[in-house]
Amino acid sequence: MIKVRFAPSPTGYLHVGGARTALFNWLYARHQDATFVLRIEDTDQERSTQESIDQIVEAMRWLGLDWDEYYRQTDRTDVHLAAAKSLLDSGSAYEQDGAWWFKVPPGETIVHDLLAGDVTFNHDQIKDFVIRRSDGTFVYNFVVVVDDADMEITHVIRGDDHLVNTPKQIMLYQALGRKLPRFAHLPMILGPDRTRLSKRHGVTSVLEYRRRGFLPEAMVNFFARLGWSHGDQEVFTRDELVKLFSLKRVGSSAAIFDEEKLRWLNQQHMKLADPARLVDLVRGFVLKSGIVTEKMWNASGNERLTLGVELLRHRCHTLVDLADMMHILFPVTIEEEANVVIGDRQRELIAAICDAFSQAASFSRDDVESLLRAVLEGGRASLKDVAHAIRVTVTGQAVGPGLFDILSVIGSDIVVARLRDLIRR
Repeated sequence: MIKVRFAPSPTGYLHVGGARTALFNWLYARHQDATFVLRIEDTDQERSTQESIDQIVEAMRWLGLDWDEYYRQTDRTDVHLAAAKSLLDSGSAYEQDGAWWFKVPPGETIVHDLLAGDVTFNHDQIKDFVIRRSDGTFVYNFVVVVDDADMEITHVIRGDDHLVNTPKQIMLYQALGRKLPRFAHLPMILGPDRTRLSKRHGVTSVLEYRRRGFLPEAMVNFFARLGWSHGDQEVFTRDELVKLFSLKRVGSSAAIFDEEKLRWLNQQHMKLADPARLVDLVRGFVLKSGIVTEKMWNASGNERLTLGVELLRHRCHTLVDLADMMHILFPVTIEEEANVVIGDRQRELIAAICDAFSQAASFSRDDVESLLRAVLEGGRASLKDVAHAIRVTVTGQAVGPGLFDILSVIGSDIVVARLRDLIRR
């Protein structure tokens, strides 16, 4: 029976590297119909916090990485103590100044890594190491072995920064008489400048990406592609990833964190997402932005959000982008409407534009431009004669993206209705 684990230390938030490791373990387990364990390694009592544990659990749930078993390392102190005493009794460990040290035997250790191949470590380069501190707490390299062995973890899939710890852990497995798991050390994640990914490259907290309007399925897709591939395919659903995932397709070279690619992937998943779900997700961003007042929301909020999602999501990269564009779909204030003053000549031109828009078979960006320019040419007028009045009336703002783009996205029905209101005023 295959069993894997994700074992984060709760000394901070779940970062990008940890999330990628969690995902690869989760995908491996779900692909194999195996067991996925979440184990909080909180033996560092000075740095571990409940807040960090809560954030890690929340991030895992947001990403949809459910677990079959859950443990906290500090609940197993008695087990760790018994295992350490067995090493003292067998002569594999000794006590010195209150700390307990593991005695490194002569020889070498070969790590049979599923990704890196065989890696040999000569014991001449490894000194005796502490397994229990003088204050009675246990160190990572020791407790991780005891826990993995007791929980019958069959595959340890983790970042390659742990590779240097592996020979010590293998020695402990052997000294304890426990069965070795298979090891797979994932290549590191680098920033765009090809240095190790860190805070200086920008956001590394998984939950921060939720706040910035990214979808969890896009994050999962992006994390999966940080080292794993399936041909030239870039966009994957969760089910596809579970079906296709294999360690054999994990590369040996470092992965590059490219936020522009993440934004593109998020845009693709926004196109694929159920519109009703996007409405629910973007609602909070719209209200938070202050674009819509409660009065405006109560009158037509859900209806306009639904329309906005259908019209605008293909042009947006994040939910924040989508929320920012929603203002054009909500009624402008009385003050802004009152600022639009048109003369008889403008009224005639805008009325003709409304007629042309109402009869249009399609309303693409090019169609809008052709129709509008044809009316203006027929009336011997220029775009500047009506552009400001149309923009402010339709969008409630005097400046913004290209006029033809805005009108095409809003749609002919809303554009014509607002312009006819202007004519009536």
